[in-house]
Amino acid sequence: MSTAQEGMGADDWAGETGRNWLANLQRFETMIQPIGAALLRHAGFRPGEHVVDIGCGGGGTTMAIGRAVSPGGSATGVDISADLIWSAGTRAAMGTQSDVRFVCADAGRANINGGPFDRLFSRFGSMFFADAAAGFRNLRRMVRDGGRTDLAVWAPPTENPWMMTCMGVMAKHVATPQADLRAPGPFALADTGYARDLLEQAGFGEVSITPCEALLPVGGAGATPTEAANFVATTMSVGRALDQAGEDVRRAVIDDLVAAFTPHHEPGKGNLLGGKAWLITATAI
Repeated sequence: MSTAQEGMGADDWAGETGRNWLANLQRFETMIQPIGAALLRHAGFRPGEHVVDIGCGGGGTTMAIGRAVSPGGSATGVDISADLIWSAGTRAAMGTQSDVRFVCADAGRANINGGPFDRLFSRFGSMFFADAAAGFRNLRRMVRDGGRTDLAVWAPPTENPWMMTCMGVMAKHVATPQADLRAPGPFALADTGYARDLLEQAGFGEVSITPCEALLPVGGAGATPTEAANFVATTMSVGRALDQAGEDVRRAVIDDLVAAFTPHHEPGKGNLLGGKAWLITATAI
């Protein structure tokens, strides 16, 4: 689900962050689509499987899963944002996908009707639990014994050139506090040893972790450098520090972001910078 929303938990997604994602759905979704598509291929869903999609956001991955498991299967998208769930349900209804449903709930605590599921899937939606250990124990309860889980989580910031580019520009203009990488947020599971321990302690085994690297269109597919710079500075959390800095600082940041993105711009594709995630697969035991 998420791009870089540092220090954010599930409650943030239930309110302003979820509404912000919905307002910029096309930009967010197309930016992380290369990794989402890789995770879907990695998962290899088959007809007849019943799948729960955690942190489903706008519902694009849930609908893709629904198509993959048809006929006979189902896909249940879960997200804490009521705004995103409402939008996802509307999109699914327009596509007449009867094998897809959406539930507004905190996946770290809720009991989702329809479980235990055959499979659990999450594209950037498993890193925001206030209590990670308890959240993963709850995920385990959603999956039948022997069921498979597939997660995409961000690798460390230093291995994500797109993020380092944005953070480097920001650091020139405003103070950026050092983030606790295990706090709820995009990099909470960047430490593969920690992620493996969480899964095993929650009742998962056969954990495998595969790196996934891709060029990501920062600001969304087809965005110009100026559009991407405005997106980062006004929509993404790396721009939150600008709220108190004043308009002159914001304009200087946007100008520097334009300059940073321009060498990576490909017409029709966007501003392509490197991104890296871990694709984590485990079995419920």
